[in-house]
Amino acid sequence: MNFSGISERLAHNISAELNYSEDKKEIVAYGIESTILTVIGFIAVLLVAYPLNALLPAATAAIFGGSLRKLSGGAHFNTPLKCLVFGTLVYSFIGVISKGIIKANLYSTGTLFLVLIISLVIIVRLAPVDCEAKPINSLSFRKNLKIASSVFIVFVCVVVLLSNNSLLNTGAVLGIVYQTITLLPVFNKKKKEVTS
Repeated sequence: MNFSGISERLAHNISAELNYSEDKKEIVAYGIESTILTVIGFIAVLLVAYPLNALLPAATAAIFGGSLRKLSGGAHFNTPLKCLVFGTLVYSFIGVISKGIIKANLYSTGTLFLVLIISLVIIVRLAPVDCEAKPINSLSFRKNLKIASSVFIVFVCVVVLLSNNSLLNTGAVLGIVYQTITLLPVFNKKKKEVTS
């Protein structure tokens, strides 16, 4: 299934109807494709995590990590299907790890908060990371994605500090960690220079 083609056609039709500029058309296409992939990916995570008895932390990791991914970008496989399969396996595995951390009494709000601060530093330096297949050409859109990614991490910090649910907190932070790792240059073959 060609998700990019579907999103481009829908974005073209919407943009033509609303008389949008090319920058706005790019944003619409990005949003449509992101929504389609998010829904399919989340359903896949639920289907894999359920038999592993890790539904809550895997779903939490997918929601928080996936939300950050929509804002920050990150490493991509050459097809959306490969991304979906890999992401499904990783988020399900994160669910299992989260349960293990809680069961082994290794949970620490301070450690989770520290990990989020490290993630914030990486995001401020590197986000958004696009790919050759879907480059982000608009400088204002890039700036907005960087700001939104950073604000999202601050929001997660507040959630972790206020929530008493250690399983939810651990899943959320590990989802953020996974997504932050995908921003690192070692996982991204091209580093596009963009001036702000």
